[in-house]
Amino acid sequence: MTDLTSGPTTVPDPQADRLSWGVIELQVTDIDRAAWFWTTALGLIERDHAAPGIALGTRKQTLFILHSGAEKPVAPSYTGMYHVAIGVRSQLDFSRILARLLHMNIQVGPTDHLMAKSLYLTDPDGLEIEITLETPERFGSFGDMSKGLILYDVDGRPHSGRGPLDVGAELDPAKGADLMAPLPDDTYIAHLHFKVPSIEPALKWFETLGFERHLTLEGWGFADMGAGKPNSHRLAMNIWAGPYRPAAPKNMARLVHYELIAHDPDVLARVQKNGADALKGQDPTGVYYTLRAA
Repeated sequence: MTDLTSGPTTVPDPQADRLSWGVIELQVTDIDRAAWFWTTALGLIERDHAAPGIALGTRKQTLFILHSGAEKPVAPSYTGMYHVAIGVRSQLDFSRILARLLHMNIQVGPTDHLMAKSLYLTDPDGLEIEITLETPERFGSFGDMSKGLILYDVDGRPHSGRGPLDVGAELDPAKGADLMAPLPDDTYIAHLHFKVPSIEPALKWFETLGFERHLTLEGWGFADMGAGKPNSHRLAMNIWAGPYRPAAPKNMARLVHYELIAHDPDVLARVQKNGADALKGQDPTGVYYTLRAA
């Protein structure tokens, strides 16, 4: 069995990027059921919130706002959110969440991306969630990406980037931990992954907000983008449901709004050259966004 430390992992701080993700707003069919899932299964806590919706996050910050209004669950054939990734900063927290999900009999997909360890699950409406522990220290280099997704670890060993995690080893650090403890205060939104109508126009559009291209795998219908040095996977996109799909209907469970926080004043200055309206609007998937200063 692989030996894992339960101590802190060297995780890049997304606020060291030019951009980081702020509050993510989701529309659901049954807001009480959704709030129960996001708090009980994931460990988010309900926060004081005067505006409509239920605010969820840690003791120090709001990460999500849930809104009622959806009449049907997620359907895959529309653009919009593919998944939202919630980042934790230690192996112990990652292991504890995995143990918690398994204890609650929630279906979860533990996946080894090499540059990150991830747990994939869906909420009651089919909104996909990723719990991720970024592990850049394990990554060595990319292989010939024209032949597919090929990675090498720091010791030069090939890695698919999509293999299963050793669940037994991942659970070991959580022995004796309080599985039902809330998510720690340093939990953050690691990235958003979108279903887009077309890869290249979406890349160009997100570049105007300050993101930069990292990988574009045309044969796989996938691309991802970074926003600075710490991590190259702050935004991802795909056309796996087919190109030029329509935006999600308004009565479907979906991502309805996200906030981007600019930590570099030059980002806001460049965006404002396109007009004040560029600080808020709709992205290529039809989702509303707001860009603000940190």
